[in-house]
Parts: sequence; C-alpha cells; structure tokens
Amino acid sequence: MGRLTALVLGSAAGGGFPQWNCRCPTCRLAWAGDARVRPRTQASLAVTADAENWVLINASPDLPQQVRQTKPLHPRGEARGSPIKAVLLTGAEIDQVAGLLSLREREP
Repeated sequence: MGRLTALVLGSAAGGGFPQWNCRCPTCRLAWAGDARVRPRTQASLAVTADAENWVLINASPDLPQQVRQTKPLHPRGEARGSPIKAVLLTGAEIDQVAGLLSLREREP
C-alpha cells in the first residue's frame, strides 16, 4: 500500500462561504472580493493510497465544482471513467449526502 494522501475539497459549513444570503462582516468581505478571505465550498475530503483510486469522505452539494477544481479527480478513460471509487459518509445531513446525486451516472 502506498502513502496516504488527503485533499481538502471544501472546508466551509453548510451552504459554503460566503453564505448566499449573509451580510455578516466576514461574508461582506468575501462578497467584496477582499483578499483576506477566500470563498470556500462545503466540507469534503478525497483520500487515496495510490494516487489512482480515490475515496470521498462526504459528498457535499458542491461536489461537481470540487471535482472540476481537483485534477486528480477528473474523469479518465475513453468514455466515462472516474478515479472516485467509493464515498464514505460521516452522517446523513443533507450537506454530507446531496452530492451523491451528482454521482448517479455510471460508466457505460
């Protein structure tokens, strides 16, 4: 077995950061594009021991965006192929499972 690698796909609470409907001082900075804060997607991790086969820890509603932004998770092969082999859910909250809907299409 290889070395364990973990990628943080998102680290924000439900709804991401900034919250779509929030104008608190910190979200206000994000909406203004202040360099001191960075927008973040909802909490999720990707882990691998071989850099080929990945396991997601939770599947946030932001999963499609997170996959697009993370090259090791991009599709592989000629038609449909994904290095994502499994999803480990740490709970049943909507913020942990809604991304499963994005994974519903199978390989041909």
